Amino acid sequence: MTTTPTVAAIAWRCDTCATSTTTGVIHINLQRVTAVEQELTAWEKRPREDVSRAVELAEVFAAPMIARWEVACRKCGHDCSGCYSIELALCPSVFALVKWTAHLYDKSWFRATNWVSFIHRVAQENGDPAEAAGVW
Repeated sequence: MTTTPTVAAIAWRCDTCATSTTTGVIHINLQRVTAVEQELTAWEKRPREDVSRAVELAEVFAAPMIARWEVACRKCGHDCSGCYSIELALCPSVFALVKWTAHLYDKSWFRATNWVSFIHRVAQENGDPAEAAGVW
């Protein structure tokens, strides 16, 4: 007899109004993503005095801020024109987020976003603390 594991549902929270929601989108502004890609390319090509030395903290803070994924509920009425959007209905579980991670990873602009931090936050807000013991 094969048993199907229980898949934990995600309790989504709007980043604007902080209320729980089951309808809405995960979104990112693609214009911001494009700008960050350009900033990252320029930052990586900047002249450096000595590439063998350790990176100074000031250099780390000078790096471009990456584009942020956010959750928006329908009530807040976020306009996602110009955004890459994922309906919350398509992400009911952590398993679905893993599948979306694989899909997004192939996008040329993935590194210009905070997707890894975003899913880490979702896991922290929804997971059993014992499952994350010793991780991040």
